[in-house]
Amino acid sequence: MKSMRLYASVVLSMMTAATFRVAAQSTPPPTSFSAAPAPGSPAGAGSPVAPAPADGSGPIIQVDQGTFDFGKAQTGEKVHHTYILTNTGNATLHITNVQPSCHCTTAGDWTHDIEPGKTGQIPVQLDTTGFGGGAPVQRMVTVYSNAKNDPRKLLVIKGIVWKPIETTPGTAVISVAPDGSNAVTTVRLVNRTENPVTFSNPVSTKSFLAVTLKEIKPGQEAELVITAQPPFNPGSSWGAVTVNTTLSNTPTINVPVMLSVVPAVQVYPGQIVMNLLPGRWTTNRVTIHGTTTNLLSLSNPKASDSRVQVQVLPMGPKGMYNLLVAFPPDFQLEPGKSAEVTVESNHPRFPVLKIPIVQYTHRKPVVTGAPHPISGATPVAAFPANTNAPQAAAHP
Repeated sequence: MKSMRLYASVVLSMMTAATFRVAAQSTPPPTSFSAAPAPGSPAGAGSPVAPAPADGSGPIIQVDQGTFDFGKAQTGEKVHHTYILTNTGNATLHITNVQPSCHCTTAGDWTHDIEPGKTGQIPVQLDTTGFGGGAPVQRMVTVYSNAKNDPRKLLVIKGIVWKPIETTPGTAVISVAPDGSNAVTTVRLVNRTENPVTFSNPVSTKSFLAVTLKEIKPGQEAELVITAQPPFNPGSSWGAVTVNTTLSNTPTINVPVMLSVVPAVQVYPGQIVMNLLPGRWTTNRVTIHGTTTNLLSLSNPKASDSRVQVQVLPMGPKGMYNLLVAFPPDFQLEPGKSAEVTVESNHPRFPVLKIPIVQYTHRKPVVTGAPHPISGATPVAAFPANTNAPQAAAHP
């Protein structure tokens, strides 16, 4: 009898398992979505798109040429192309918006509604002004619609933009020390057209820049020699050099020039902002560096307030120092009085360097918690944020 019951149980288990297998096989597969980009769009662009309905129900957008390669264009040209759209569905396709990826690309008046089986168009213009150097250019245009297959269609316009006259570098940069002599840089002019070009009449827009023109290869290549002339003022100054050409569409070439004059003695930061910690000494660090050929030497550091301690320490590179300024606990400047730190140098133009001390008043500290129950340590006092007070440059 027990054998009969055991046999019946085994048979019932086998039938149950078979039923589950049949049920699993009869379950229809889930609807799949294609993650591939739409035809003509760059690989990986856009989000996954549902495939077009097999029966063509609803509006379906198709583009004859989703990527337009204009080949080569000269900088400044305006490239035009019209994309042709077809609605292969059975409902009206509504184009709600056409959005270029940048300001250099614009879309004209496009077809807003396309009936089933009909075509529409989207005119696009790419302004190549500012491009050049033979580098590839690629811009996107997103087409928003009610299409069932691709409601955010990506269109691409690409090609190579070149300049008839290539300038290397595009901006001339001259770096000099304030006590240096004339500083010189060169800019190469190369004719990229098939016809010979003559360069002439180089002119500088600033009196501190002198320019001469040197022919390298007749009709093909020339060189501008730009010289910065003293006296030099610390900081950056801008100018430009222009040169004429015999090209009808590029009669003048403009080359920006930046003159960067490093201060003879660099002091950073230029002022000492006290960011004092309650109940302890606080130290600020000022870095001083000589940039001239004569090695900078510092001595006799001191503060106008005798409570402040000052020390000068040489750093790794020769002519570079750290000036350490230490403030005692709870230091405050007397009302209406200022303070500064001075240090003597061997530079003839800067025998004494002066760094002002600036004090900003903090609000009262706020205790963040009770004393620790075991150690009895006093909780840290937190100062409310003071957005108007700059922080100290560094702390050792």
